[in-house]
Order: sequence, then structure tokens, then C-alpha cells
Amino acid sequence: MKKYISYILLALTFVAASCTKGEEEQPISLMKGMFYTGVTGVEGVTEVFPGKSKVVDVRAYADTLNGSVSDIFLTMSFKVADKAVVDAYNEANGTNYEMCPGSAYEFTSNQVMMPRYGVSSSTAKLKLSTIGLEDGVTYLLPLIIDKVNGTDNWELSANPYAYIFLKQVQVAPDAGTGTKDDPYNLYTAADLKSMVEKLGEDDVMVYFALKADIDMAGQKWVPLNYSQPYKKLIDFNGNGHTIDNFTCDWPNYPSFFGVLYGNCYDVSFTNAVIDNESGGATGIVGSYCGTTGLPGTATRVHVQGRVHSPAGNKNGTGGLFGRLCGARVIACSADVEIESDENYVGGLFGYDHGVSYVSDCWTSGSVKAVQMVGGIGGGLIKAGSEIYNCYSTAKVEGSYQLGGILGHANLDAKGNNDTNEPNDHIEGCIAWNEFIHSTATDKNEHYSNGAIVGYTAVKNFLANCFRKSDLDFLESPRNIELGYKLTDQANAGPGSPLTCSSSNTYDFAYHGKAAAAGATVSSIARNLGWSGVIWDFSGPFPVLKSASASEGDAEEYAGGQLPDYDEHEFYN
Repeated sequence: MKKYISYILLALTFVAASCTKGEEEQPISLMKGMFYTGVTGVEGVTEVFPGKSKVVDVRAYADTLNGSVSDIFLTMSFKVADKAVVDAYNEANGTNYEMCPGSAYEFTSNQVMMPRYGVSSSTAKLKLSTIGLEDGVTYLLPLIIDKVNGTDNWELSANPYAYIFLKQVQVAPDAGTGTKDDPYNLYTAADLKSMVEKLGEDDVMVYFALKADIDMAGQKWVPLNYSQPYKKLIDFNGNGHTIDNFTCDWPNYPSFFGVLYGNCYDVSFTNAVIDNESGGATGIVGSYCGTTGLPGTATRVHVQGRVHSPAGNKNGTGGLFGRLCGARVIACSADVEIESDENYVGGLFGYDHGVSYVSDCWTSGSVKAVQMVGGIGGGLIKAGSEIYNCYSTAKVEGSYQLGGILGHANLDAKGNNDTNEPNDHIEGCIAWNEFIHSTATDKNEHYSNGAIVGYTAVKNFLANCFRKSDLDFLESPRNIELGYKLTDQANAGPGSPLTCSSSNTYDFAYHGKAAAAGATVSSIARNLGWSGVIWDFSGPFPVLKSASASEGDAEEYAGGQLPDYDEHEFYN
């Protein structure tokens, strides 16, 4: 009997020990977990070619701000949320995305591990394809945590979803080889970003052709030609297409090209944003158009967006380009908001460093800086530059040396306006600016502001320019006291110097002539002889024609070729 009781006690002891061991292997969670879903490896809209696929990483994350982590090891899995989540997203964000069909995605691995006290899990894999997708439609695929194994002590975060935006893109029929007759064809954001890999040896022209409108939202951009010796020679044909949502904050020459050495033509940039936090020249298309010995051309290039340069930039800030050097800029436009904490800032370009030619361009929006500020350009600092047949409706604001067309045109000098002969041309231009306002509030005398040019050498070629008759023009307080005012001025040149409106020390402004009552920019431009091949004058403001509408124009208006300059002209 005693032996039998001993066997029973031994068995009970074994059972108790087994229960204790089981509880240690499967502990109870005392710390509540709150989790949400995230994806990595995707930015903006995920574009997939027909017949191709992409794999996305999916993870679970602990919401440490609004909840807590689990104090035990967990396994989790994911699922695709239902269409009601897509409908709610569209209503909240004013969008109209379609629910992604089940044929276009597949979890190749769907179970992840969340370590004890972990804040992110291992990775699940989601394969995306174009099966069942329609061309031109962007689909929304919402992901959420489906199951958590190991505890019931958990809940979803207040924002539990990960969203994937999926779009089918066309397969390029021919990628091209980069020659003039067979350019590299660009269809997608990925194609644009691959341009840098296709650039050739220094001074060897590589040809690119844009074949579709491209949305660059969420894409990080590195300028194509931003480092010395700036000899990546590019011919970029936009074919009338648009690059939307382009942004760049690269520390060196933030812009599309960096330095445009070669040609850019027939392209528009919309909703562009350039943030220049490091100083240096900057613009949407290029920080420079050309540089010493390396000319650049821009023809029928149009930009719309914002350029912000707060870092103390003395190298030029503009809508298209920060700085011109051996450049030709023809039939371009900029509808931009520009703000800089320095000098030489313009709607089209910041300043010209020498022997550049600008014609048949317009700007609108606003240009705000310290001084040397203009609706078209901030200033010309070398001899022999030319601006013809341009107009601006932009707001121009700064302390002094402000102009509806150009801020400064006297070789970057502060004096010798009567004797300097820069041989610069500002002719046939129209200042129709919303306003030109000096922000100076002190009682000091300042450099002048002008309807056409704020501060110029009087022996420059200044001819046939007009201003709006009721131009909202505000001079600095002391300059007003000294008699600075808008006045009509005759054409000027080396043999017939400009006569300024007063005899005060710093009055070297060019105001052109007031337009007749009832005149429009188009009527003035027609009377000035602007080209009807380049411009459409049917409305109150001239509109630039597209390349197809401009066929047969003079050779100087054609895109895709470098101007025939003498080499010595670029070593000034």
C-alpha cells in the first residue's frame, strides 16, 4: 500500500512540473501591444511595366507613441483591407483611386515575427504586377494586420493601414542608344533618374527624348551635371511634354541639370519646388545655363513653381536659371514665386556672367529679394549681353535696384554709370508688372529703381521699351523726397546717353515710355514687330506658340543645336 501511494505522489509531482514548464514556454502577455502596418521600398506611385513585377517589403510596427509594445514574442500576418477603406481614403483626401484588383498582388510570404519588446517586425513580401490593371488608372492597395498569434492582449493603432499606390506604365517600344538619330527615350520617373547612368565621356553629346508626361512626386533628384568640370554634354528634347512635381534640394547646384551644357527644349516643369539651403546659384532648370567655355541653350522651356534660396546666395537665383554664361534663352517662360535673402534675383534668371542672349520670353508670379531684382533678370555683370522682346507681369519687391525687366546693368559696378560702356542691349521689352515696390523704409538715399531697369549705365543700348501707364511703382522714402519718379525717356546708346529723371547721385533708372491708354501687351508687342511665328497675339497677353506651330521660323529659334560661338567669347 505504501509503495502504491509513493507511485501516485511521484506521478502528481511529474504532472505539476510539466504544467510549470508549459507555462514558461507560453507566457501570458501583461503589456498590451498596439500595432500598425508599414511598407518599405516604395515612394509615391509604384509604376510597373506590363509583364513585370515588383516586390514590396511589409512590416508590423509598434505604436510606441500611443500604445505599448508586447512583453512576449509574437507572430503576425497581414491582409488587404476591403474597398470601404479605399472609399474612406478618397473621401478624406479628395482623390478618386480605384481599389486594386486581387489579380495584381500576392503575398509570397505573409508571416512575420515581432521580438519581445520589439518596435518593428521581420519582413513579409508582397508581389505586385499589372494583371487586371487598366492603362492610366492609379490603384490603391490598403494593407492591415490580420492576425496576432501568442496573445489576445493587443489592438490596432488609430492609423493601422499601409497604402500602396499602383499604376501600370507603358513599355518603352525602343529605349534608344543616345545618338542624335536614336536618342534615349524617357517614359517614366525611373527613366529620368537613369539619365545620369547614360551620360557619356566629357564633351560627347548624349541625346534624350521625353516620350510622355512624367510625375516626379516623391522622387529625390540629383542634378545631372553638378560637379567639375561640368562637361556632361546633353541634348534634352521634351517633345512638348510636362515634368510635374519636380523637386530638388541637392546641396550642389539644386536644379534639373545643375549646369546645362548643351540644349534643353520643348518641355514644361509644373509644380516644381527648389529649396536651396546651401547657397550658390539655383533655378528650376539649371543653376547655370552654360559656364566658361561650355555654352547652353534653352528654347521653349516653361516652368511653374517655387524657388526658395535663403542661404545668402550671391551667385544668382532665377525661375529657369540662377546664372547665365554663354547662354541662349529663347521663347521661354516662368510663372514662379521666388524668394531669396541675397542679390541678383530674377523671374527668368538671376544674373548673366557674359555674352548671353535672351529673347521672346515672359514671366509672372513674384520675385522678392534684397537688391538687383528684376521681372526677367537680376542683373548683367559682363559686357555684350542682350535682352529683346520680353515682358513681365511679376510682382517685384526688394530694397533697391529693382526693375520690371532687369535690376542692374552696369558691370556689377556701383558707379561710373556715365562713363561705362557695357554694350548691353535691353530693347523691345514691356514692363506690365503687378507692382514694383521698394521695401526700404529708412531716410537714406538709395540706388534707383526703374520700370524697365533699376540701375544702368547710361550708354547701354536701351530702346523701344514700354511700361504700364498705371504701374504700381513705389520708390524708397528718401528717393521720393529727392525727386525720383517715373518719366518717359528717349532711346539711348553710346552716342546718345540716357537722360535720367533727376540729377541726384544714384538716379540711373530706365523707365522706357508709358503705354497709351487702352493698350495691351499684345498690341504693343505687335507694334514693336515681335515675331508672329513665335507669338500668338490673339489675347491681351502674347502667348508663346509650341514647336509645331512655329515650324519654318528662323534658325535662331530652332532647338537642339549649340550656337556657333567663337571660343574666346567664353573666357571673360
